[in-house]
Amino acid sequence: MMKNFNRITTALVATLLTTSAFAAEVKVKWEGVDDYRDIEAVSDIQERFEKRVMERLTAHWQDLGEKLPEDHKLAITMTDLDLAGRIEPTYGVGGSGHVRVLDSLSFPTMSFSYSYTDANGEVISSNEDVRLKDLGDGSSTLRSIHGTSNDNLYREKRLMTEWVQRQFDVR
Repeated sequence: MMKNFNRITTALVATLLTTSAFAAEVKVKWEGVDDYRDIEAVSDIQERFEKRVMERLTAHWQDLGEKLPEDHKLAITMTDLDLAGRIEPTYGVGGSGHVRVLDSLSFPTMSFSYSYTDANGEVISSNEDVRLKDLGDGSSTLRSIHGTSNDNLYREKRLMTEWVQRQFDVR
């Protein structure tokens, strides 16, 4: 009984130590937001919408940093964003308004620069002009567009996740 307890304790400690070995410091800066191709609010105040989008995508970059070694640093400078979907006018009883239409043709794009450094501050990799585009997988069902949740930034986050996986060879 005591042997099993010690094995379980050892396994838990090893897991905690392994897990804590990852989580690079990630800093995200947003430049020239007023010039972004599409970060347009539809049914919200523009400033509040932009802030929420930037906070959620910044948080996702930081979550992705958990896949990288803790003594490394990733600095991202966002330079352009085009959210999934397109803005279309609507007409109804309450007058005209707008709605963001998501389909397989209106894919998200983003541009940024990055610098990835090790514990000594040595640059491991960097690029001044990364351009990502999610062309989707050809399916246009609402479920595939939204993913498995109601996250309206699902496609943008997927684009970021896939880039980190490819760039840093992590899963």
